[in-house]
Amino acid sequence: MDIVVYLALAAVHSVIAILIMRVASAQKSNALWLLALSGIGLAFDNAVLGVGTLIGAGDTLLTINMVRYAFHAVGTPLLMVAGIVLARNGSVTWTWRRGMTILTYGTVLSCILYGIYEYFGGAKYVESTEGVLRYVLAERSGPPLAAITTMTFMIAFGIGLYIHQKSWWMLAGSLMMFMAASLQLGVVANLGEVLLMGSLLLTARAFPKISFAAYQATQTALSDAERATLAEEQRSRKRKSAIWNRGLAWFIFLTLALDTYVYYSAGFDNKEIYAVAKAAMSSAYVTHIYASNIYIMFFFVHAVASLYFYGIPKLHAHIRTVHVYIGYGVFIFTMVSQSVIGMEPLHTITYIINWAFIAAHIVLSFRFMLQRVRKSQIDPMLELTVSKRLR
Repeated sequence: MDIVVYLALAAVHSVIAILIMRVASAQKSNALWLLALSGIGLAFDNAVLGVGTLIGAGDTLLTINMVRYAFHAVGTPLLMVAGIVLARNGSVTWTWRRGMTILTYGTVLSCILYGIYEYFGGAKYVESTEGVLRYVLAERSGPPLAAITTMTFMIAFGIGLYIHQKSWWMLAGSLMMFMAASLQLGVVANLGEVLLMGSLLLTARAFPKISFAAYQATQTALSDAERATLAEEQRSRKRKSAIWNRGLAWFIFLTLALDTYVYYSAGFDNKEIYAVAKAAMSSAYVTHIYASNIYIMFFFVHAVASLYFYGIPKLHAHIRTVHVYIGYGVFIFTMVSQSVIGMEPLHTITYIINWAFIAAHIVLSFRFMLQRVRKSQIDPMLELTVSKRLR
C-alpha cells in the first residue's frame, strides 16, 4: 500500500513542478526555477521510496538513496529563497530589508552546509523496511534542524502575506509541513510536502514578480498621513502579537524542562542506554522525542516572532536590550546543543550554557512582567522597531 502512495505522491510532485516551471518561465523568475528544482527533488525522493522494494537492497539502492539525500540537503533550504521572493511579490515590506535578505540567504547557505555534513560527512546508512525498503542514517543527532528552520522561515513569510494581502495559502501549507517535519510522521510528512508545494504554486500564481524599483516607487508615493496610519497599525500588531509570544515562551519552557528531566533521569547521555531505549521505543524515549521536537518547533516560532518584534537593537547598556540579546543567545546555544546530541561531553556543556542563558532570560522576563502589571506599561522595545520607511 505504501509503495502505491509514494509513487502517487511522486506523480503529483512532478505535475506541480511542471506547473511551477510554467509560472517561472512566464514571470522570468530565478527563484521559482529554484522552487521547481526543489519540486523535482521531492518527486525523485518519493519515486525512490516507491521503487525501493523492486530494486532490492544493495549498492544500487544505496547510491540512489544518496542522491535522494543530496536533494534533501540542497532542495529543502532553497524553499526559503522562493519564500522570501514570493513574500516580496506580495508587497510584504519587511522582506525587502537588507538585514532580512542577509539573514535569509545566510540561513539557506548554513542549512545546505549542515545538510551536506549530516548526510555525507562520514555518515553511516542502514536498511529500513518501515513500510518501504530504503536506506536511512544509522544515527541522527536530534531533530531535523534544517527542515524545521526552513519551515519556520516559510511560516514567517506566510504570516506576512496573510497580514498584507489576506493570502493564507503559504501560511497554511507551511504550518502543515512544519508539524509533519517536526514530529517525523513518515508518509504523512510526504503528504505535507505535496500540500506545501501546492500552496507555493498557488501563491506564485497570485502574486506576479515585482522589482525592487517598483517596490520603492510604491513606498515613495505614500503620504505622511498614510505613513502614520501604517506605523500605528504596525505597532498595534506587535503589541497584540507580543502577548501571545510571551505566553508561548512559558509553554516552550515547560516542554524543555520536561525533556531535560526525562533525558537525564533516564540516563540518555549514555549512548548504550539511549540505543536500547530507542530500539525498544520505551515510554521515556518517546516522551523525550516528542518533548524535544515540540520544543524545537515552537521555539523557532518564538525566536522568529521575537526577531520581528525587536529586530537587532543597537548595542548599549540598557536592561531591555540586554534581555533581547540574552534571548538570541538562547537561540544560538539551543541550535548548538541540539546539533551535538549524543556527542558527550560537548552536548552537556552546551546544554548547561543554554540553561544559564534561559535562567537569565526568565529572571528578566519576570521583572518586566511585574512592571507591566504594576504600571500597565507598553513594552517600549516594540516602539523601536517600526519600519524606517514609516518613521
